[in-house]
Amino acid sequence: MGNLLSARQLLLAALLQSFLLIILHQSVEFEFWPAQSPHWLFAAYSLVVFLPSTLIYSSFTQLKRAFYTQLGMYALLFTLCGYYIGSQLLPERAPLPSQAWPYPLIIFLASVLLVPWITQNAKENWLPDYDTLSRAMGRFLLVFAAAQLFTLSVLMLLMLWAGLFEVIEISFFTELFSEPWFYYPAITLSQAIGVIQARSRSNLASQLFAICRNFATLLLPVLVAVALLFIIAVSFSELETLWKNGGSALIFVLVGAIVLCLNLAKDALAQRLWYRRFIALGLVLLPCYLALSGWGLQLRIEQYGLSLARLWAVLIALISMAICLGYVWQLIAYKASWHTRLSTINRPVTLSLLALLIATQTPLLDFRGLSVASQIERLKTGITQPADFDPRYLANELGKQGLQALEALQQEVSDGQLKRRIDTALALETQPLTSQTLLALIEMSEDEKQALPQALQNALENFARHNTHLFDDATELLLKPIQLDNTPEPEYLFVASTQQRVELRVFYLGVIDGKLGWQSGYMEQKIYDRQSQDLLDALRSDNFELAEPRFKELKVGGQRYQLNSPF
Repeated sequence: MGNLLSARQLLLAALLQSFLLIILHQSVEFEFWPAQSPHWLFAAYSLVVFLPSTLIYSSFTQLKRAFYTQLGMYALLFTLCGYYIGSQLLPERAPLPSQAWPYPLIIFLASVLLVPWITQNAKENWLPDYDTLSRAMGRFLLVFAAAQLFTLSVLMLLMLWAGLFEVIEISFFTELFSEPWFYYPAITLSQAIGVIQARSRSNLASQLFAICRNFATLLLPVLVAVALLFIIAVSFSELETLWKNGGSALIFVLVGAIVLCLNLAKDALAQRLWYRRFIALGLVLLPCYLALSGWGLQLRIEQYGLSLARLWAVLIALISMAICLGYVWQLIAYKASWHTRLSTINRPVTLSLLALLIATQTPLLDFRGLSVASQIERLKTGITQPADFDPRYLANELGKQGLQALEALQQEVSDGQLKRRIDTALALETQPLTSQTLLALIEMSEDEKQALPQALQNALENFARHNTHLFDDATELLLKPIQLDNTPEPEYLFVASTQQRVELRVFYLGVIDGKLGWQSGYMEQKIYDRQSQDLLDALRSDNFELAEPRFKELKVGGQRYQLNSPF
């Protein structure tokens, strides 16, 4: 049996973590190694965040020698996961954290499941009993919540401090608290101090856990009643309505809440027969709920193929179904004492969930690779029509694997519109967004492109940076000179066409901050469906005319007022 880590040791670990986080932050800001290599950057962040944090949050109990060995092994494992995830990202795109999502969340959830396991097992008892693990989980969650509450209080105090001085135009503290060398130590030390204070209040932790059990005891029959009423209502409704309105996700939430409260309400299940029978009635129906959600999920996959979100939904559905079927089996096999045998299901399922979460961040179960393979296979076999294929999803969401698949598909596809959309997606994802990149995507003769004023090209580049949504699904981009007023300079009509609509913008010379420059305005109407193609054909063939507006503008002083569309 080891000793409880001292407060000095925890504060030292927090300071070391903040020092390393500052170095990594500076490497990103000033672009030196490892920021230049996303695989090393994510490996470093995984190690720096996981190792000290797990050590600090595991200090609620006495740590054995085996704990440090396992901590080092899992730190190495998560570092390798970070290296792999970083290698799948596109450094040309920013920000990298949004590309890696949900990697931080997965590492956090895996750590939550891991801490009770590595703090309680040993060589002579590598698989602790469920009660020991559940008590350790309860202590860990309470210590973690207390640390977050204390950290939040410190951050709010610093915001109040800076805000008060900002009112009297003293910005020193605002700038000070915004510096990485200040806020990283402030956060990590607050976390450590919160853990130190929470772990020394074991009686309070036990009381809070007892309160949570009481709440769960009261909520469980309400949740079961809601589940019973819902299954009755569903039997009189169309299932398509349930799936169309996001009912599958809500069913998973309901099932999760019932499972959580069921495991916390053990005392009431053991003492009250009527309570146990009512809960057992609801328990039998849980697989029915999951079957409904699973059916809807299967239909979505058959219709649209695999995606990151659907694969996570499949994982959640499988874990939920394993838990619920296990509980029902215990109810059938042990009618009177089923509530005492939930641990025989919880422990193996929890360990399986931990293994699956880690596997999703490795090549063994890479959801990005599975999504890419599914989308490309559906296109090649004709299940997905070229008009329905979304190249931007592969380029935006599926990282390097999606980009490589698009590059290969670019050489194979014969559909003209799809090829252009792939070209657009690849150009916007692999090249810096400049006026030259944009002009290469616009349908316009080379002579007309060469004649464009440089100031207009700069305005186009600035417009593209602030209106990326216009290029998300663009099948065609046009830029057409047009004379909309009486000035000698022409205006330019910018046309962004997607498969569903056409949007029109106009670039014209106007006064900006007292200087003459190019600016853009938009035509109010968006044209959808078949009319959009007719409009595009008319604009391309100059089959249009210019009409004077019916209403003139009202000018008062230097301001102009015009009649807009009615409400």
